[in-house]
Amino acid sequence: PKPPLFVAVAHGSMAAADAHNAQLEGFRSLKHRKFADQLLVEGLEAIQMLLTSDRFTCNEVLLQRHMLPELLELLEGKPQKPRLLVCELAMMEAVTGISVPLAKSKTLAFALARRPMDRVDLARLVNKVTPSLRLVALDGLTDASNVGTIVKVAAAFGATAILLSSDCCDALSPRSIRVSAGHVFHVPLIQGDLVAMLQELNDSGVLTMAAIVQEAKFLDEVPQLPLRWALVLGSEHHGVRREVRAVCQGRLKVRMAEGVDSLNVMTSAGVLIHGCVERERTTA
Repeated sequence: PKPPLFVAVAHGSMAAADAHNAQLEGFRSLKHRKFADQLLVEGLEAIQMLLTSDRFTCNEVLLQRHMLPELLELLEGKPQKPRLLVCELAMMEAVTGISVPLAKSKTLAFALARRPMDRVDLARLVNKVTPSLRLVALDGLTDASNVGTIVKVAAAFGATAILLSSDCCDALSPRSIRVSAGHVFHVPLIQGDLVAMLQELNDSGVLTMAAIVQEAKFLDEVPQLPLRWALVLGSEHHGVRREVRAVCQGRLKVRMAEGVDSLNVMTSAGVLIHGCVERERTTA
């Protein structure tokens, strides 16, 4: 039987190939691959976010035929274009080793990108002449799905950047990228010594707050917040560490009905980030 159609699109030219073509090597057996300097991006929405990012470079994309016109339009006018490899769904699943339920199959696509060589500078972000500074800090989170979800939530409420402790899981892991729907490519990520970063923010007049359960003020008891703040969210099992809490100027928690022990970190993130944004002063 005739193999599924495969077309390589590069520099405006198109050439037919088959599933064993060497051009597909970058996408072969993705399910069992480890990625270091290279990033694996899964899903059409995340790939679109990647291609519209200023900091990330996409090398190549493996996509389905119906996606091609939209991506070509997205890439129009860009000086650097990735190689686009177009194939049918069956070939894509066979090559990558990844399959999805039928409901998600129309958006299945993959891209390979490079990590930025330059590090986002916290001091430069803080010193920007902007009325607001909204920072979300993650202390020791180990679940990539939680990290990706929080990045997406933070993006929805206009976060300036995400700070991650040195031992926080990689926000640019394949799972985190997928769950964030590609928002990791547009919200600056700064990973490092979280205590030192928070101290730097304190010294710059930014209000730092830790989300904890004990000895904290209820969010609904806070009438107003300054326009420049940072909210720290703790790990799934241990919360915000003592040394991180110690450097924060304030502590917040969510008021819950009697009988409810706690919320997971993703739900807490949504409630608290939204609440902080709502409480920002509207006047300088």
